[in-house]
Amino acid sequence: MHPFEEEYVPVNGIRHFLLHYPKTPGTPVLLYLHGGPGIFESLFAYQLDKGWGDLFTQVHWDQRGAGKTLRINKRAGMPETTGQMLDDLHGIVQYLQQKYQAEKIALLGHSWGSILGSLYALRHPENVLCYIGAGQVISIMENERAGYQKMRELARKAGNQKHLQALEKLGEYPPSDPELLLKRLPAMRKIQEAYDNGPVSGSGLGGMLKVICRSPSFRWGDLASFLRIMQVNHPLHLQMASFDLFQFPAHYQTPVHYILGGADNITPVPLSEAYFDTIDAPQKTIAVIPDAGHNLMYEKPDAFAAALRRVRETLYSRSG
Repeated sequence: MHPFEEEYVPVNGIRHFLLHYPKTPGTPVLLYLHGGPGIFESLFAYQLDKGWGDLFTQVHWDQRGAGKTLRINKRAGMPETTGQMLDDLHGIVQYLQQKYQAEKIALLGHSWGSILGSLYALRHPENVLCYIGAGQVISIMENERAGYQKMRELARKAGNQKHLQALEKLGEYPPSDPELLLKRLPAMRKIQEAYDNGPVSGSGLGGMLKVICRSPSFRWGDLASFLRIMQVNHPLHLQMASFDLFQFPAHYQTPVHYILGGADNITPVPLSEAYFDTIDAPQKTIAVIPDAGHNLMYEKPDAFAAALRRVRETLYSRSG
């Protein structure tokens, strides 16, 4: 395991937790934007570092309302808007530019993090070496609509009457009311999880806790942050419900790379591919990993690392 560094950085009125896996000086810096909102992934970072080797100096950020950032700020600085989160991200990027004397930072956005990463790359291309989207969110409503139809199809194929009945109970899905969508989402996700691999495939909550507890960054108090995710991040979840990347001009002034799970039931590949086709960028690539779901970097670490290596190679080919 590579050496790591932990620190708290003051940005936008609160202290933010950063976990660094620094590599050889000059190695591109990659900032990982976790999902959720609120589902911090820094406790899984040691696994990702093993898989990605020396490709990047890897930095994990517990966002406002998540993980160790939530713990240290207690009731101060709760998440309010996506704009506020983008301001936080801007401050973190500027800090990393200074810390590593890097002109630009690579961004890897996973799920909710792909919303932040996409919008930031559109807004501040001068700071972004490249944008990498995994579990890429395009339109929440379209994602949920496609996901619902996919679950009906898979449940029928499996002959799972329990799941089919649960899907019927959801009624018209997704509902247009964001509050109602959030109420029905847990039931939908429970069904999706039965057909989609999680961070520790097939091992359930117990296996996930084992992975978390083995993290060199783990503290028992971190578990409390998981319990507060939905409550603390409710304003962001509501705003996320109406998010549609098609509403923004797809003109990127920085390279864009999508790494997608072929079996992702939460952010289905066809919608990501449809948006990707509209992207105008200096360079763009798309890789689909067969049999990988929404948490593809954990489910298929070797295949994800190989795709990331190809992205890294494009950085050299462009500069050379």
